[in-house]
Amino acid sequence: MNVLIQRLLIGDGELNLLLLEANEYAESYNDSDLEQFVNYELNGYNAEIPSYRKIKGEIICTIQTAYGIQNNTPIDLSTASKQAGFDFTIIHIPDGIGFIQDNLKNITKDILKRQLPQELVSSLNHIVKYNNPNITVLEAFHQFGKSNLQNILTVVREKLIQHLKRLQKSAKPTSQKSDIKEVNTTVVREKIDVFVTYAWENNQHNDTVISFVNFLREKGYSASMDRLKTQEETAIHFKKMMIEAFSSNQKIITILSPTYKQKADTMKGGVGFEFSMILDDIETNQNKFIFAHFGKNERDEITPKGIAGREILNLKTEQDIEFINLRSKLQSKNIIPFTDVAEQVEVVNQKEIKPFKL
Repeated sequence: MNVLIQRLLIGDGELNLLLLEANEYAESYNDSDLEQFVNYELNGYNAEIPSYRKIKGEIICTIQTAYGIQNNTPIDLSTASKQAGFDFTIIHIPDGIGFIQDNLKNITKDILKRQLPQELVSSLNHIVKYNNPNITVLEAFHQFGKSNLQNILTVVREKLIQHLKRLQKSAKPTSQKSDIKEVNTTVVREKIDVFVTYAWENNQHNDTVISFVNFLREKGYSASMDRLKTQEETAIHFKKMMIEAFSSNQKIITILSPTYKQKADTMKGGVGFEFSMILDDIETNQNKFIFAHFGKNERDEITPKGIAGREILNLKTEQDIEFINLRSKLQSKNIIPFTDVAEQVEVVNQKEIKPFKL
């Protein structure tokens, strides 16, 4: 389930297929709320439409006047909407997620139009003629942005994540599905040595780093830091400690903060010394260094110039998904198990060009 949640968070995979996968968990846990949600989103709504599937748009019409036919004419129906107790500019999208996805792939314009049924066009014609007897409404459309459809997919992903997280906290599954497979749940037996570096700030920040290192040790990683090392020697040499830590540990986690950025950018003190080592080593050991922060600052407030553009883990966000990205990087295991590349590619049948002849 963790892998499914992670794929939803990073936007990986077709949403309709992820909904089908989520339905397997719903059945396994006998969760009727999730089953109903998945069913409506896959097959469409025939009952009450949720608010995120109601799109505010604009009514545009093709009208007949004394001067001829005019296309794409907007009509203000705010007064009529108030009188009717119904907003004519709201369009309902009851379609299944697969249908919406397929349509979005084929849409190239940012502004979309959906034709109104003839019964509603007739009603609009009566409303318009009441104030403008010389105008006849021939056709009418809802006009709205493509982004409104894309937002439906975003909201469904968010709601599916919420359902699955709730499911994780609920009772154990009522049945075992052989086809439900969790990736990256294998116990890691080999020892992974990890060293955590950081810049000394206030007591709260320093204590959080200590807690983080202890958390890693509780999860089976041989994690250490300067505060642990200083308890092993009475007069430790800090630069020597850093050199040994970088050479003897498989992974180096650097906790970024405003103070770390300031010292790294100016190459001052112990932070400057270790950061220069990181820059010297990172290109040849690309799977060794992990940059992270505690989610209390914006990225540009904590990122040294030397690693601008590199991936940085937000540990606060990671906590919500059980540190799946952090575990993946520490264990050097892929979250998404892509298949091997096939030895041959499909043959393209070329069309023969006929000789020129008139």
